[in-house]
Amino acid sequence: MDDPRTIARIYGLTMSRKAQARRAARIATFADARRLARRRVPPVIFDYVDGAAEAEVTMRANRAAFETIRFRPKMGRNTGTPKLATTVLGQPVEIPVLLSPVGGTRLVNNEGDLAGARAAAKAGTIFALSSMTAHTIEAVAAAADGPKWFQLYMIGGRAGAEQLVSRAHAAGYQALVVTMDSQISGFRERDIRHGLKFPISLDARTLATLAVQLGPHPDWLLEYRKNDVGFDIANVVETPDGPIRSLGQAIGSMTEHTPTWDDVKWIRSLWKGPLLAKGIVSADDARQAVASGVDGVIVSNHGGRQLDGLPSSLDALVTVLDAVGNDVEVLVDGGIRRGSDAVHAIALGARAVMIGRPWVFALAQGQPGVDRMLEVFRTDIDRTLRLLGCASVTELDRSYLTLPD
Repeated sequence: MDDPRTIARIYGLTMSRKAQARRAARIATFADARRLARRRVPPVIFDYVDGAAEAEVTMRANRAAFETIRFRPKMGRNTGTPKLATTVLGQPVEIPVLLSPVGGTRLVNNEGDLAGARAAAKAGTIFALSSMTAHTIEAVAAAADGPKWFQLYMIGGRAGAEQLVSRAHAAGYQALVVTMDSQISGFRERDIRHGLKFPISLDARTLATLAVQLGPHPDWLLEYRKNDVGFDIANVVETPDGPIRSLGQAIGSMTEHTPTWDDVKWIRSLWKGPLLAKGIVSADDARQAVASGVDGVIVSNHGGRQLDGLPSSLDALVTVLDAVGNDVEVLVDGGIRRGSDAVHAIALGARAVMIGRPWVFALAQGQPGVDRMLEVFRTDIDRTLRLLGCASVTELDRSYLTLPD
């Protein structure tokens, strides 16, 4: 313990945590988290998180839809302290805001999904882990005691999917999420404009290309090099043709083995816990998901990152709720930036909401940033319910909204 190098290492980590906490305390809105992330990470990483497919029409539509809905408060009520707790597929949560699966989070901060899982557990909510993670299924499961879901891509076809499902079950993940809208990666023009392809390798040629970007972000570069952070997946899948280790191999395998509804039925036979289908935006697909045996549907257009020109998440939510809202629980993601957005979606009929960009931008400040982002959502929801005259998120319904034609 008296070794100067050990003391320096511990002191350096403590100072880093203090710095993260100071920066995280400056987050009062999503816009703050985004602005602070832009300062910390190079533009190529910021645009990876911030950008969407093609002209980004769907991403903008997600936000615009929330701005068309108006609240209809009920005056003369003393709600006391509103109850924010609810259940999602039988799992109690303290706030109706879940963390969506996002690939490549270690590019934003070395803690990546470990920080996300810990923050979710601390806030009393659910963390969903992406197949495209740079942490192992087991490491994220061990990071925190809170409830966790695993998002499944068909990497390696059914043989590879079975390996991932088995590992998720053994590690104690409570639910499985099958993503249906990633037949191929969307055309994300911001990534192309940077002239780079993922995974990023910091060789001499790449460093020369990124020199202008990396110069203003020495702390990010130091962390990246020190921890050998990359974009390759951590959960290797064995196939007859050899192991799938890299992101490129995984994307190629996903393209070759895009999930069908027969695959969902097959996964249902393997997985005994709650099963959700993600990426649903139409009534027909929602009904097909229910027929395939899912317990929940996640209305999502992938944050606008896949097919541009899809309906907004809120428009799709209403469509899906009208089709299957009485048969399964329905969640929604896409465009949710404030607690009031979550209240809009829940009042429309969603059981809870999921957030992606908000927690990943906050992750630029480490776990303290994610902790702070979830606290901001908690405070927003509490305040919105008090102003609406609603005592609990479970009492929200469309009577609290004025909807556009």
